[in-house]
Amino acid sequence: MAAMTGVRPLVLVLLDGWGVRTEREGNALATARTRIYDRLAAASPQSLLRASGEAVGLPSGKPGYAQAGYAALGAGRPIEPPAARITPAFQHDGSADIAAHPVLRDLISRVRPLGGAVHLIGTMTPSGISGHQRYLAVLAALLSHEGVKVWVHAVMDGQDTRAQSGIEHLSEFLDDIAGAENAELGSVMGRSFGFDDLSDPAAIAAAWRALANAEAPYTEYPTAYLDQCYRKGVNDDRIPPSIASSYRGIRQDDAILLVNLQADQAHGLLGALIDPAATGLAAKAPSLSGVYSLVRLASPLGAEVEPLFEAMSFKGSLAETIAQAGLSQLTLTETAAEASLWNFARGGAKALFPGETVLVTDTPPLAQAEKKPELASAAITEELLAALKKGEHDVITANFSNAAILGRTGNIRATVEAIEAIDKCLGKIAAQVDKRGGTLVLCGMYGKAEMMLDPETGGAWRGTTTSDAPLIIIGGPKGLELQDGTLADVAPTLLHLLGQSAPREMTGRSLIATSVPDRISA
Repeated sequence: MAAMTGVRPLVLVLLDGWGVRTEREGNALATARTRIYDRLAAASPQSLLRASGEAVGLPSGKPGYAQAGYAALGAGRPIEPPAARITPAFQHDGSADIAAHPVLRDLISRVRPLGGAVHLIGTMTPSGISGHQRYLAVLAALLSHEGVKVWVHAVMDGQDTRAQSGIEHLSEFLDDIAGAENAELGSVMGRSFGFDDLSDPAAIAAAWRALANAEAPYTEYPTAYLDQCYRKGVNDDRIPPSIASSYRGIRQDDAILLVNLQADQAHGLLGALIDPAATGLAAKAPSLSGVYSLVRLASPLGAEVEPLFEAMSFKGSLAETIAQAGLSQLTLTETAAEASLWNFARGGAKALFPGETVLVTDTPPLAQAEKKPELASAAITEELLAALKKGEHDVITANFSNAAILGRTGNIRATVEAIEAIDKCLGKIAAQVDKRGGTLVLCGMYGKAEMMLDPETGGAWRGTTTSDAPLIIIGGPKGLELQDGTLADVAPTLLHLLGQSAPREMTGRSLIATSVPDRISA
């Protein structure tokens, strides 16, 4: 790549859930009035990015999602998700059997002499995104065989799976653990009760009462309970907590094992179980034998919970490369998407790089999201505009998660409103970047809002998609042309604009056509 004199400032706007799909039915992005976005796209070089499957380190045909997309963008190469490292340990092929894992052996050695139970908490899903029911089944059978009492707390999915498919997954799981004498299903609840980032305090309190104190409606037949909820129009992720009649709560000397695949999961629920008072609950936690997670959790719980496997990490990230070039950078996001930029895109770096600033705005709870679909976009935009006026940063990255968050609710109307709110923000941002002679880059991260109806059932589709994502460069050098590529090519492209070489770790390529002049002027 030829050296260039880079543009300043470079503003990168990341659009979660912003996929490209020609069909209009169930397409919130096509339905929304996005006059600013459409005008910018029509007048600027653009290309399509593959944002799913092998392009982002996932199996072929697998839909993209935040962790995979942000890791590929930040690393400049596809990064295998935690499931790729963890699943072999659950295959019982003798190569990396989970039964011999030293942390799991430590858990057993702590709990068994005291007569405590192990509470497995995880999503009852085959998706492999938030978790996998196979992990729960293997761990339940293994611990039962070791003579440890096991309570499984099934967190229903309904977002990365069809909205009311959990009854099939739970039935399969119960069949899988039928021979485990010491393992029982302790509770069932939807992931909106403390497992997702936007879980509100009331939902977390309800989940805590069910797990900690066994204060929830009883059910003898969990699949029948799910069916009753479905008949009332309640989807898997909103299933109210219900417990088995034999369940008695979390007691002294018990242990908790969160069966997670992402570092930002279940912080609300797990935090309440570890320290109820800190989350506003008038109670004291029992003295536990230990608290564990399958994958290391992000801060602040990462320091309190012992992991079986480390979270995703890599060197040579875009943020690290920008810092090594002596450039200053500002990242703006909200709490619901903080992990995307902090853990995934930065390779799990635990400290800020030189010249790096990160500002995080609070996201409204899920219960308020549909009433306030703009989320924190206005606050993020105001911070971005203020930073542009100060002129202290070479690179500014802003993350708008509205389309993805509202898209996962299944509410098309609210998702359309969220997209239109972003469009207004883009107008303000584009005007200020142009005024300062900078370059604005719009980058979709993975598909979601462009497909909100299930093509098979006609009902709401709340999962992510395999759609391509857009890349648009506004205010770049004259004659700039873009080639199609993948999310892994975005970092080399941005570095090309900045006049910097990509580090050797990045296998992605710049999508800027070679015909562009070697010199980019601000």
